Amino acid sequence: MKTLVGADDATVEDIVCEPFVSVASSLSQAERAVEIARSGAQKLVLIRALIRLARIHYRLGRYDIAQALADETLSLTDARTPERADAWQVLANCAADMGALSQAEAYYRVAADLARETGYRRAQVAALHGLAAGAYYPRGCFELALAADAEARRIAVEEGRTAWLIYPLITTALIYQVTGQSQLAHATLDELAALAPAGSVAQGCQLCLCAELALDEGETEVARRLLLQVRPIAEASGEPWLNTAMRLGMSRYHRLLGHGAEAHAWADDALRFMQRLGCRYDQVRALIERGRAAWRCGDLSGAERDLRAATELSERMEAAFELGRSRFLLAALLHEQGRPEAADAWLAAARTLSEKGYAFLLEQERSLAFPLLSAYQTDPDAVLARTSALLLERLRRVPPPPLQIALLGGFVVRQGHRIVEERLLHQRRAGELLALLALSPGHRLTAEQVAEALFPARPPAAAQTSFHHATSALRHALEPDLPDKFPSRYLTVEEGKVALTLPVGSRLDVEMFEAYCRRQAWEEALSLYGGELLAEYRYAAWTQLPRERIALLYQRALFGAAEARLAAGRPAEALDACRRLLALEPWHEGAVLLGMRACVALGDVAGARRLYLQLAQTLRTELDTAPQDELQAYFRKLTPPATVQP
Repeated sequence: MKTLVGADDATVEDIVCEPFVSVASSLSQAERAVEIARSGAQKLVLIRALIRLARIHYRLGRYDIAQALADETLSLTDARTPERADAWQVLANCAADMGALSQAEAYYRVAADLARETGYRRAQVAALHGLAAGAYYPRGCFELALAADAEARRIAVEEGRTAWLIYPLITTALIYQVTGQSQLAHATLDELAALAPAGSVAQGCQLCLCAELALDEGETEVARRLLLQVRPIAEASGEPWLNTAMRLGMSRYHRLLGHGAEAHAWADDALRFMQRLGCRYDQVRALIERGRAAWRCGDLSGAERDLRAATELSERMEAAFELGRSRFLLAALLHEQGRPEAADAWLAAARTLSEKGYAFLLEQERSLAFPLLSAYQTDPDAVLARTSALLLERLRRVPPPPLQIALLGGFVVRQGHRIVEERLLHQRRAGELLALLALSPGHRLTAEQVAEALFPARPPAAAQTSFHHATSALRHALEPDLPDKFPSRYLTVEEGKVALTLPVGSRLDVEMFEAYCRRQAWEEALSLYGGELLAEYRYAAWTQLPRERIALLYQRALFGAAEARLAAGRPAEALDACRRLLALEPWHEGAVLLGMRACVALGDVAGARRLYLQLAQTLRTELDTAPQDELQAYFRKLTPPATVQP
């Protein structure tokens, strides 16, 4: 992507933060500034004018002009002057865009060293970010990129310059999105949203990445709306990366919806845009997306041509992640056609993905990855089988999508953005096993415990068979595209035990409800409580105890919330909680007393008396007793002596 331009503060504001500012519109002013400076006698004024003009030509994709201006700047400056860092930054940015990543890294390091030695903090931030976005990220060195941008952000915070944070945040969010770390990506984009003015390039980048996350999560309509907001910002500003990202986002949106022709048109437009600018790394991204769109259209030869071109270009650039991605997609395309060269293509892809640590890509492309892994992990070719098995082992370490399990008010299970189908949960009691594990300590049970809960009437041998059928059905329900005999990352069955793994980011509503109750966070607990625990299995014996426990906790939450609301001067809300509690337990004397006090606070003394009389009737009829003394005393206080009941 385009890197932060190492500019003075005004230029940063122009390019990053001002709404609908065109980079091209600044060109004539910058050229005039250079012309005036050349006629003057102040060398420093000329140097700064040359740098500004060089940056603008860089952002317009005129790399030869930008490089010439940067070289002229270097010829005019002394060895250890701050302005040399800006010139090296321009040279590095140009090299990065043209695909000379090793050269770009060397130039960024020179700029960073000069900036640090001369105390030029703004240029130091730019050079560190340049290393992240212009060298490490396109090479697929994601950890190094995150570290460089983290250092850039640290300096920006120290200096109190929020504008300097923007591009490092964009690259950080991009890396989290690409590598499947959606929670971190969302958090970073929230931070960016607070800094990005409406209509600015910064906001456009933030919206574009939010759209990519929405597509990752299956929220295609959300993504479309976000991309439509990006489009006027991209077109008005002319910002190259934003224009390309918007086009590729629209292509992916249409491709995921099955609109092959529209997807191909958007990707082709993105490719032509980048070819005009000469930005090679983004050309690779566009080639891959156009190849996938052609595949969707049934144009297999066009898809193969684009993926091979992407492979060749990324290999020349040493862009390892895009190389692994294009090789993987090419292997999947060839394998789908039954082509004999698919094996060699897969071996090349598997080696790249394994050696570079890109197994997360297989998680993102499960429908394409699993057929390849299944076909080649037992291949007669020992090297191919060993490489496939190693990659499968690396895939097992990739955190799967989190599970969202709702047991209160309806049994609903989500894997990432996918709702697990009810029919799958009903097969061979898979859903009942999942619910049983979710409610068990540590989410693990022995086969005997499962058999006792789910198959109590069956003989041991039959119960053991049913246990294996249930675990197999649950494994399939959670990961329906998982090939046979592939290890599940949610369910572990070994040595007569079964365990459910909840990945980071998972949500089990019962656990959260109980945690809120332990902390006496009553309002949070009530907002989470959706209804009766596992109403679908109301008559299953094993659900009775947990259902009763949760029901009692819910009553405690209602009473605690009522107490807190009344103390906070919210009697109407307190009365509502009391009435909800009394609907569940009509003889709850504490709720009646609290409700009476709430009624009095609302000026409804008659309502308070009615609450007491209803309780008195219930206790007399069902328990043959009377309300506690405190309640009776409060009732007498509210009732004229002539009307007090004996």
